Amino acid sequence: MNTKIIGLTIILLLAALALSANMANPFGPHSITAQLVPSGKAKVLRERIDIQLVQDTLDYDYQSQFNIEYIIHAEENMDFPLVFLAFNLDGLEKVTVNQNEIKSLPLDPSNTKFPFLRLKDGYYEISYGKAEWERINLNDAFYFTAKLHKGENSIKVQYRALMKYDRRDILTKYEIEYLLFPSKYWSSFGPIDLYLHTGDKMKAYAQNLGVPKQQTDTLVHWVIESVGKQDSFKIEVGEKTSFLASVILWISPGLLAFISSLVLFYLHIRYIYKKYKIGRYRYALLIGNLIVPPSFYSFCWFWSSLANYLVNGIFADNSRGFILLVIVTLPFIYIIYDLVLFVIDRSIRIKFQKQQSN
Repeated sequence: MNTKIIGLTIILLLAALALSANMANPFGPHSITAQLVPSGKAKVLRERIDIQLVQDTLDYDYQSQFNIEYIIHAEENMDFPLVFLAFNLDGLEKVTVNQNEIKSLPLDPSNTKFPFLRLKDGYYEISYGKAEWERINLNDAFYFTAKLHKGENSIKVQYRALMKYDRRDILTKYEIEYLLFPSKYWSSFGPIDLYLHTGDKMKAYAQNLGVPKQQTDTLVHWVIESVGKQDSFKIEVGEKTSFLASVILWISPGLLAFISSLVLFYLHIRYIYKKYKIGRYRYALLIGNLIVPPSFYSFCWFWSSLANYLVNGIFADNSRGFILLVIVTLPFIYIIYDLVLFVIDRSIRIKFQKQQSN
């Protein structure tokens, strides 16, 4: 009997996990951006990164608006070539050097203005000074020359990046990724002040930056002191949810459906035992057998749809994937449930026979 119950439990759990799967592609294209890479040695006194979470009015997805400022110290007046590395980015919106706007260009191997670029073994490499070369994809690099004066200089870069998203769960999560490894190619690199402006609708759910220096309902501020110790930072963000939605998502709709089914299963067994006393247990077996197994899917649909309504405003789930899952798994649940009822029926019958014989 215990083995059959365990088997039924395993099948219900597997079905609960599968119900959360999305039939469509849950991922989308995203951007990965990085710090400015110098072609010569210079000092970055500090860097400030402001990230605004902006909702696209066409597809209602969120994007990250970057506004970055570098404070660079130069020993003398110079023309300083810089490269901006970015994956899946159309280009830079705006670049200013000491309040003067300049143009950024895609890297072009045929352009002799890029002496730090070379072709080796069929791959393009970029020089970061001395004998250090790094392989890059030309489609993911933008170039500009900054006219620096002696002393402190300000370089500002603005761009909008796509965020990686995951739609497998009811609450869509977005990920911001920013590469920090270029800091090792500067003579020295000071601290980074990172400000994530979440606004009223969004919040940070996970990150690898440690404890924030400041956090409010609309802003999270981190200070990265030792920039060279990590190659990148990642921040996972998503829309804020109500308390009830947060509780349902934390427990998970599948687990709530499983618990609800166990309660109904317990009530069914109690009902069978009660009907045995008056001799109408066959009816109790039949009714419960018809109701309990498919009720698991009803509970799954209810809890998932309720969570979806609380989070996204739509009381519906992925019907196509849901129906397919019911067709595939329901026969197995019926078989296991019938076996469990058979064992329980025999045990109750033996118990009553012993009571009658005594």
